[in-house]
Amino acid sequence: MPLFIAVILWDKGLTISDISSFIALTAVGFVVALYYWDRLRAQHDWTQLISLSFILQSLFVASLIWGSDTLVTTAGALINGAAGCFYWSTQRLLFQAITEDKNTGNTFGNFQILVVFALKIGVLIGSYLLGMEYFSGVLLLSFMLSILGFLSVHKSLRRNTQLEKLKQVPAFTLKQVVKFQDQHRSSLIFVVDGLFLFLESYFWMLTIYMLTQENVMQLGLILIALSILLALIFFVIKKYIDRVKTQKIYLTAVLGYAVSWAIRGFLDTEMDRSLMYSALLLAAFLSNFFRLAFNKRFYDIARQDKPTRYIICKSYYSQFMLVVFFSMIAALTMSSDTAIHQLQVIYYLCTPLALVYFVYGKSTK
Repeated sequence: MPLFIAVILWDKGLTISDISSFIALTAVGFVVALYYWDRLRAQHDWTQLISLSFILQSLFVASLIWGSDTLVTTAGALINGAAGCFYWSTQRLLFQAITEDKNTGNTFGNFQILVVFALKIGVLIGSYLLGMEYFSGVLLLSFMLSILGFLSVHKSLRRNTQLEKLKQVPAFTLKQVVKFQDQHRSSLIFVVDGLFLFLESYFWMLTIYMLTQENVMQLGLILIALSILLALIFFVIKKYIDRVKTQKIYLTAVLGYAVSWAIRGFLDTEMDRSLMYSALLLAAFLSNFFRLAFNKRFYDIARQDKPTRYIICKSYYSQFMLVVFFSMIAALTMSSDTAIHQLQVIYYLCTPLALVYFVYGKSTK
């Protein structure tokens, strides 16, 4: 269901400006929740950490079912941010704990393969229900899965004591977060990375929806085709990324990522369909290859010093800047220009900005 959030909001009548405001509020909810998540983490309260991600997701789905008025949408955005905080922060922490210095590329590659196959199943069911105009069916299914996930995780955590063995540092103060700095220019990357992640998960998905003439079944088929292709790609390259020179792979991935945003800006509803599908596949490959290289570097750098602090500071910096970036986008997209053109302009502006990733990992000493 998370893949369809922007599509659902769009079909509810929200504009690009409205969705941008929704994302900004989501970031506010994330930052507030992160403060409390950090304290639960320090207390080793894994049951609440993992279970709350399911509970908050269920509440968010309920807000989408409830209606589309301003108050409910605002509350839904804040809950969505809190749900994302508890899920992604916990996932990053656990991923960092299970990886070793020389296998982050392979481990993340395995994770990506698992994700794309799970997405394929979810997208197939979701797109079918939406295509048949079973809007409530999609939301109710997501709600039920969240409840089942909560019950299953809660039961397994009561039997499993392995998480209790993970050592945790004390919770961080906001002063410690603000003073964070390292020799890898991490804070600069933290500032921009959230923008790109949310543009991909919200606006890029909405762009594909528009390119398919708002045909949700066609959108689902495209996403499934991309998932299969990307799973095959990661299966081939996941064991090689740790063997080739890291810097060479990373710089190539960053350049490709910048190109992917130029490709996104180039796409429109009037272009040849075969060219459009080829461009979609290329943009997807370049983006996911970059994410594989970037996440390897991220976890390798995090492990060098204080991984928990590094992960938490990344979340604070990225989410705070999301409030700034998407508030600006909301203000700038209040014009009467077509939505697809507004998104194209955003993508073209992101093309040179993506080159900032080149400096990540370069020592300032």
